[in-house]
Amino acid sequence: MSNAKPKAYGVLLYQDFEVLDAAGPIEALNCLVRFPGFEDLTFSYVAKSKDVIVPGPSTQDNFRARQQYLPSHTFAEKPEIDVLIVPGGMGMVGDLPELQDYIRKAYRGEGGYKKLHSIISVCTGSVLMARSGILDGQRATGNKDAWDVVTSSGPKTHWIAQARWTNSENIWSTSGVSAGADGMLAWMEEVYGSEVVDKVVDTMEWIRAKGPEDDPFAVKHGCQDVLPQA
Repeated sequence: MSNAKPKAYGVLLYQDFEVLDAAGPIEALNCLVRFPGFEDLTFSYVAKSKDVIVPGPSTQDNFRARQQYLPSHTFAEKPEIDVLIVPGGMGMVGDLPELQDYIRKAYRGEGGYKKLHSIISVCTGSVLMARSGILDGQRATGNKDAWDVVTSSGPKTHWIAQARWTNSENIWSTSGVSAGADGMLAWMEEVYGSEVVDKVVDTMEWIRAKGPEDDPFAVKHGCQDVLPQA
């Protein structure tokens, strides 16, 4: 991981993403930028196009379809991002080659993209990262209610069941939905220090997980570690 403090944050958007997967980490960052020394952080919503994104079936006029998000950048525009947050959601079901290609190139700094300082998946966002190939040989976790889907997406990944979050080099992953905030705070603590994160937690009035293994949902759903295949 680079010693330079990251300043540019981005969230990957796609149709039918899970709102809290993105909103939890974003709220932690929204609180962070209120403090001296962090006013110059930047933020981007990045997607394959600038079409409106909704966290539900876009072909239906329903509750979720009325919640609209506007990407600020497309993959082709190659925004400079230091930290990429990858949410999960029902929209990640199926093959999404453009998203997976973007994740791989941005993480590795290929194809004209700035190499990421860190990447953080939330919930089934780890499925997209696994399919991109960047989780090969790494430790990761994901949503425990979709554990079979998560673990089958990356046969070369060591999947950790009892984990609210994991970090492997500069790759971070969290369990389902609300765990994204805990993972983001853990990442921020490593990068910016505990004093800063304590202020963020107080501002959020967030009750943090006691540690990365504080994950009752692994037990509830009977999840077990899955070792990488040889």
